[in-house]
Amino acid sequence: MKKLSLFLFVFTIGLLLSACGDNESSSSATPSDSTSKIADEQNSWERIKESGKIVVGTEGLYFPVTYFDENTQELTGFDVEVAKELGKRLGLEVGFKTMEFDGLLPALRNGQIDVAANDFTITEERLEKFDFTIPIKHSFGSALVRESDSSGIDTVEDLQGKKVGGSATSNYSDFARSQGAEVVVYTGSDTVLPEIINGRVDATLNDYLVLIQTLKQFNKPGLKLAENVKFEPNVGAIVMQKDSTELKNQLDKVLQEMIDDGSIKEIALEFFGADVSHPVEID
Repeated sequence: MKKLSLFLFVFTIGLLLSACGDNESSSSATPSDSTSKIADEQNSWERIKESGKIVVGTEGLYFPVTYFDENTQELTGFDVEVAKELGKRLGLEVGFKTMEFDGLLPALRNGQIDVAANDFTITEERLEKFDFTIPIKHSFGSALVRESDSSGIDTVEDLQGKKVGGSATSNYSDFARSQGAEVVVYTGSDTVLPEIINGRVDATLNDYLVLIQTLKQFNKPGLKLAENVKFEPNVGAIVMQKDSTELKNQLDKVLQEMIDDGSIKEIALEFFGADVSHPVEID
């Protein structure tokens, strides 16, 4: 009986120690796992390299930056082709996820995509929340108005009190609001252009080079470029999560090579008919 009691006592103590040991091991692993997860979210290059694939978010409705070719039905455009070449040089498969423009940055923040490529202009507000690559596109803002000029928009100052069609969160809509215009939200340029002609809105603001190509693609009477509306020389880049230091370094290195060897210029000439790889000046 004494031997049995001793055995039970030792056995019970062993179980208690074992349980304590398991709890210590479990609790000590948690901070490490949490730290690893945070580091992965902040710098996703290692994860991307290991998977061999980078997921790019884009709209697919923004000619000639990102759109589906009507003949091949394949996604293409300036930002799309830059992303494809970028992935090729990094040895990565490039996967695209298309969604509305206003959903791209939330999707990036939530980790649904690795980067966003949709002619995003670098702004101070966006820099507080996201990282950007080096600039890949330089241009400036302008406007499309009715050909009859019944909107009365000839200069930037004329935007006050007018209705401007555009996406809710674009920097061009922000500029329109800053000039006293009312922004009416539309998805895709193909939906807003007829609205200008029929008088529901007075104009749409966008990148000057994009608007020129948009007029060619629309190929219908009733619209014209407001030649004297020029504002905000801007730079476009690819966006990623904040503090993605190594990912940014990898993308910047290759993008600089593409600028230096003329690849960005070549892609720009195909889609914009102009070299966008260098800064521009406007009056």
